[in-house]
Amino acid sequence: MFGVTLLRSFGRSNRHLARKQPLAGPDHHQPKSSLLSGSGAAEASLHVRGKSLMPNVRDGRYKDQASIVLENEMTRAEFVAQGARMVSLRDKRIEHEFLFQQEEAKYVSGRYGEPMANNQAAGYDDMFPTIGECFYQHFPWKGTLLPGHGEVSSLYWDMVKGETSLTMSCRGVRLPYKLTRRVTMPAENQLRFDYKLENLSSFPISYLWSAHPILRVEEGARILLPEECRVATSGGSLSGRIGRFGHQFTWPVCTDERGNKHDLSLIRSPSAHDGTSYFFIDRLKHGWCGMKYPSVNRTLTLSFPPETVPFIGVILGEGIIGDPRFLALLEPCTAPFGRLDNAHQYMADAQIPAAGAKEWFLAFSIESA
Repeated sequence: MFGVTLLRSFGRSNRHLARKQPLAGPDHHQPKSSLLSGSGAAEASLHVRGKSLMPNVRDGRYKDQASIVLENEMTRAEFVAQGARMVSLRDKRIEHEFLFQQEEAKYVSGRYGEPMANNQAAGYDDMFPTIGECFYQHFPWKGTLLPGHGEVSSLYWDMVKGETSLTMSCRGVRLPYKLTRRVTMPAENQLRFDYKLENLSSFPISYLWSAHPILRVEEGARILLPEECRVATSGGSLSGRIGRFGHQFTWPVCTDERGNKHDLSLIRSPSAHDGTSYFFIDRLKHGWCGMKYPSVNRTLTLSFPPETVPFIGVILGEGIIGDPRFLALLEPCTAPFGRLDNAHQYMADAQIPAAGAKEWFLAFSIESA
């Protein structure tokens, strides 16, 4: 099976990857409007165009699971307790679902310390404090095994409804931390996650955080990235179009070893039978990425602070033989390639000081394309 988990395992070490300067290329798409980026932006005005943006926060039911729903006139988001997973993100105006859905009638839960099964992978999760299974490298937890897909995606989070917000939190099992995610709707077409990561110990804690949105895609959809994303590094592909693990290539258009050109921003059909994984290992200047859906004239944009979340990874599943799912992951992250034991090569400051805390945000914006 060549699913989301295996797309990450083309290579086991990235210690000797060479870094190259970005190359010139075609103009990249820019998001129509930037999302609010200040720490207090989630408390923005609740009235736009004369309409109340006050979201409704209520209990719900997703398959056979209790859930909590945040929604306003345009946008609906739904969450379950395990992993604080966002199981649904919808544009209510056109009843379009952006997140990949589990196929089973009953919800498939994950198990702590076990790989994320293909039939369980869906929706939006946080990957923390690693994605790939590895051993923690530093005293006093040196040698502690950290599970694949991290800890927090399989833990049950505390969920507290506010009048216009939802606050979710969990505590680490193998490392002493607390991760909190506060969800708000600062505008009628926007959903915002404000994160706070707290160190509950007297020693620094190294970490890797990655967003993990598994997106529904369609033939002809297009990946949108900032203009500085000109050179990517391969995590591997079944077809070989981006070379082996560690190979660097131009984006959005690359040339394979046979001289064939490929537009990597374009989503093909499931008949491509391909799986692709790559990262941009030069730090971002602009914190956003997106997916354009031509059939519904919508663009979903993710915004984040590049000072604390300076990298992006891309994973595509286009009808892999034995794993026919059709999906994409756009992953803002604190370090590429998904392994905490290698993260220091790219971001030495991905560390929470003793008894300290860090904060960042991730925002989703739905725009007419």
